[in-house]
Amino acid sequence: MSREITVEVGSLFEACREELALVCVSDWGELDRKITRPRIQKAGLALAGFVKHVFPDRVQILGLTEVDYLLSIPLEQAIAGLDAYCGRGICGFILTRDLEPPDFLIDAARRHKVPLFRSPRMSSRVISYVTNRLEEMMAPRTHIHGVLVDVFGIGLLLIGRSGVGKSEAALDLILKGHRLVADDVVEVTVRRPHTVWGSATELHQHHMEIRGMGILNITSLFGVAAVRDTKKIEVVVELSMSHDADYDRLGTENEVWPILGVDVPLARMPLRPGRNIAALIEVVARNQILKYRGHDSAREFQEMVNARIAASTGTAVPEPISRPVSAPLPAAGVE
Repeated sequence: MSREITVEVGSLFEACREELALVCVSDWGELDRKITRPRIQKAGLALAGFVKHVFPDRVQILGLTEVDYLLSIPLEQAIAGLDAYCGRGICGFILTRDLEPPDFLIDAARRHKVPLFRSPRMSSRVISYVTNRLEEMMAPRTHIHGVLVDVFGIGLLLIGRSGVGKSEAALDLILKGHRLVADDVVEVTVRRPHTVWGSATELHQHHMEIRGMGILNITSLFGVAAVRDTKKIEVVVELSMSHDADYDRLGTENEVWPILGVDVPLARMPLRPGRNIAALIEVVARNQILKYRGHDSAREFQEMVNARIAASTGTAVPEPISRPVSAPLPAAGVE
C-alpha cells in the first residue's frame, strides 16, 4: 500500500518564497500543517458561511474579489463567515496582489491558528506556480540504479547489472559533447502529462564513478555544458553481457519498460568486445528523434516486406504490437 505524500506549509513557503515574493504575515507556530492535495482553492461562498465544500488540506487563495467582499459586508457577518471558514482547520491562506489583510481577517486567522501569507503577484500567477510546485513536491518518486544522459536532447536511461559499463559508456558520450544528468542513482518523478523525469540526488549531482579512477567531478573536468540538472526519460537502454538473450533483430517489437506506471520505450543493447557502445547509444537517440517526426525505420521496412508478401500470396500479415517487459526495473530504493 502506497503511503500518502504530504507537504508541510512551511516547506511550501520556502519553495515559493523567492518566485512569488511571499511574506509571512503570521504563522502562529503552525507551519507544520499538512497539505495533501496539489490543487488550491479560492474562498468563494465560504466567506458567506457556506463551508460544506471547503477542503482544509488545500492552500486557500484570497484575491481582490474576496477582500473587497469582506470589506463590503457588515463586520459581524464578515467575522461569522471567517470563523466558519477558518474553523474547518485550513492549512493556510495566501493573499495576492499585495493586499493588506483586514484586522478582522488577521484576528480570525489568529483564533484558529491559520498561517497567513501575502504575495504581490496576481492571483492567476500564484495559483499556477503553487499548483506546479505542489505537483512536483507531491509527485510519486523512486530511485533507480542506472545512468541518465542527455544525447541530442533525448533523455536516455542506461540500465544493466553493476559493472556492465554504464558509467564508461556515459563518459564516452560526454567526450562526444553530450551531457550527464545522473550517475549510479537516478531520482525519478512523474510529471504532467504522464511523463517521467530523472535527476541526480543532491549528494551525487554532477559526479560520476569510474572503476579504477574513483569519483570524478564532471563539471570541473568538462565544464558546465557537460551536465544538466534534470531531464525527461524518453528511452530506457538496457546494456547486457548475456549471449543467450532473445534480442529483436528487426526492432519492430516496440518493447516498453514501465516506470511508476508510465510506459517508456525500451532498447536492448547486447555488449560484445569491440562494439562502439557510445556510437550505438547515439543511434538510439537519433532513431527516437525520427520516431517523434513520424518515421519508424523498422516499422516502415516491415510494412514494405508485408506489402511484398501480401502482393505475392494474397495474405495480409498482422502488425506487431507493443509489449511491456516482465522484469522489474532495477531500483536503488522507493520513496
